[in-house]
Amino acid sequence: MTASRRRQHGFTLTELLVTVAIIGVLSVLAISLLRANPRPVDVASQVSSKLAETSRKAVVGGAVRGDVAAAQGSKARTRAVFTVAASAVTLTVQRLEEDPTPAVTASWFTLSEVQLHRTVLLSGYMPSADLTGGATAPAVALGTGDSFEIRCNPDGTCDGITVYLAADKGQRKARVVVLPLGGTPMTFDRW
Repeated sequence: MTASRRRQHGFTLTELLVTVAIIGVLSVLAISLLRANPRPVDVASQVSSKLAETSRKAVVGGAVRGDVAAAQGSKARTRAVFTVAASAVTLTVQRLEEDPTPAVTASWFTLSEVQLHRTVLLSGYMPSADLTGGATAPAVALGTGDSFEIRCNPDGTCDGITVYLAADKGQRKARVVVLPLGGTPMTFDRW
């Protein structure tokens, strides 16, 4: 037999190593590009969407009975509750459900819940709508275990409030402003 006939089929070690190296580089690139690392304005848009949902659900839920509203001290039908934990911030949308008459009691039921991305911090809030911006810090700073809520009425109006978000390194910031008139939240990419 000649040398050309004895030639074996397959890949050389060099070809296999180059292929494995290319696959490794592509894998590292794919992982770094697909890893979620949202900016504060992205999380602010998510919060804004949930707050708009809270306002819509209040309108759909209708008016709270007068006796229940008096007992609760509020005519709010829905609320958005921000809860700060050590690992993440949770935003919960809840609806008030009245107990049958003659009871004047009611309970809050969770409609939806979302955890904000861990790289974006909830720095605090201001209990008014701040459209001018330029604030150096939120009026109420938050720590682990703290919570606050935004209530929405059956006519779609909500508590006026400004929610401040920042990247965990503090360089990028965003805020969500809820106007008390229509409950429509607005997102800004700075404080």
